[in-house]
Parts: sequence; structure tokens; C-alpha cells
Amino acid sequence: MFRIGSPEYFFLLLLIPVVICLWLKNSRKIFIKYSVADKVIRKTSKHFLFNTVVNILILLLVVLALVDFQRVKTITNSTQKGINIVIALDTSGSMAALDFHKNGKTFNRLNALKYVVKEFINKRESDKIALIVFGKEAFTQCPLTVDHDTLQMFVDRLEIGMAGDSTAIGSALILSIKRLKKVKGKSKIVILVTDGRNNAGDIDPVTVAKLASEMGIKIYTIGIGSKGKPVPIPQRTIFGVRKIYVNVDLDDYTLKQIAKLSGGLYFNAENFDSLEKIIEKIDKLEKTKFKIHKYYETTHYYYFFIWIALMLLVLEIIYFRGKGEILP
Repeated sequence: MFRIGSPEYFFLLLLIPVVICLWLKNSRKIFIKYSVADKVIRKTSKHFLFNTVVNILILLLVVLALVDFQRVKTITNSTQKGINIVIALDTSGSMAALDFHKNGKTFNRLNALKYVVKEFINKRESDKIALIVFGKEAFTQCPLTVDHDTLQMFVDRLEIGMAGDSTAIGSALILSIKRLKKVKGKSKIVILVTDGRNNAGDIDPVTVAKLASEMGIKIYTIGIGSKGKPVPIPQRTIFGVRKIYVNVDLDDYTLKQIAKLSGGLYFNAENFDSLEKIIEKIDKLEKTKFKIHKYYETTHYYYFFIWIALMLLVLEIIYFRGKGEILP
């Protein structure tokens, strides 16, 4: 980007018409003197015109130098402050329910969840993210990391029943808090996704939510499916794999309490579309902080015009002295 440092000096260009007027006035008085004994001093109209043009050019160049043409390069430097996120996913047997659909395809709840979680991870480039899996037990599938490629690999490996068929929400939350407890940074959140109620482990999830609030950890809870609506779950029978419709006991009341006590929000995902929108909303609510430092690198070009003006002045002096003339 180019800019002008001192545009007010453009007014000096008004001197050029004055110089031209003076030249026209003086050109009428040009004369030639001859002397037999002395050195001939000549002042022709041709040389006078040359001298005037050179002086006008020098004046123009000096004005352009004073105007100060500049080339400005903007340099932006940003620093990111990432968020520490623990994603706790329910892999109990009910997550095998085949009630999520996208583009004409049917997904079980866990596979739908894996799809949107991977999309969420892709958007959080500067955040540390951990993955916790829970069922009857809760364990860390991947600790906090910025290596999102490895994290994606662990998401792909999630399977129904890998942590047992019950739902230990309290255990998952206390493990999530342990993962965030000693981590530096003000922003710490837990995203807990389940389709059931706390029916395993000895830890009360509401008590853990209060503890999370005291530690400045926010919990977002997502309840999968609808209450009181039978869903198809594949079961192995002597006749092969059959779909059996069962009611899944979603405890949205407790999930709402957990979110409220910790300063988070509760969401209900009844289908694939709503699940994607919920994850997008959480992504927008918990934005990574950026500090932008902007400074400018300026190159001045006044010296370019000064050098040309000096060269013209020197050439003018050499020319007239070489001709044996006196400069006006």
C-alpha cells in the first residue's frame, strides 16, 4: 500500500507557474555582448530555456521529496489462547439405537456422535482436547492434547459397550474434572453426551457439578433421543440380528441440573440434524481468544527524488561551465 506522508507540500507546485512567468518576462531581455579584449560572455535564449527547464524539474523533484511518498507494509501478528476441553461420551448398549438418519442412511447413536465430534475437533485447531469414555466404568481414551490427528483416531475406535453397558455419569464427570484440575488456563469446559441416567458408580453427578462450578469448569450436557419413545436396538437372537424396540430412560432433569449448576447449558438431540446444530452452537459459545498485534513497516522514497535533483543540479553546473557561460 502506498501513501503520502505530507500532502500539504503539494501547494509548493504553485511556484512552477511563477517560475515560468519569470522566464517569459526575462526571455525578452536576452542579449549578447561582445568584447574584443575580454572573454566573450554569451547568454543565448536556447541555453536560458534549458536552464529554466532544469530548474523547474529540480523544484518539482524537491517538492516530491517533501511530499514524502511511502510504501507501507502492514504486519499482523496474532497469538491464540486455546480452551481446554474434555469430551465425555456414553458408549453404553443403548447408544446402539438406530434412530439417527442422514442423507438417506441410518446411523446408530454412537456413530452419529462420532461424526459430529470429529467435525467439532476439526474446528478447534488451537484447543487442547481430551476424550473420556464411560458406561459402567469411566476411563480416559485420550488425554488432553493438541495432536488432533491422534485424537480423531481414538474417536474412530469407539465401540458400543467398550466401557460396559450401564451409565456412570458421575464417574465420567469426576474423571473429566481430574483431567482439567491441574491444567493452566482460565477456559475449561466439559461436553458430556449420554442417552441414559446415572445408574452405575458411587458418585453423584449433581455433587460433581457443584465441585466443577467451584473450580471454574463449565459443563455442557447433551441428552440423546426422546423420552418415552421406543427406539430400535439391534439384538442377536437365534434367528440372527433383529431390531427390538425398547424405551431408553433419558434423565434430562439431572442433565439440566448439572449444566445449570456449573454455568453450562443443556441440549436435547433427537435426531442427526439437531445434534449437529448443538455441537455448532457450543463451538460458537466457546470461542478461542485471539490477541492481534498490528504494526507497520514503512519505506520512504524521498531520497530517490533528492538524488535525481542533485544529479540535475550537478549536470547543469558542469554544462554551463563547459560552455563558458554564467548561470542566471
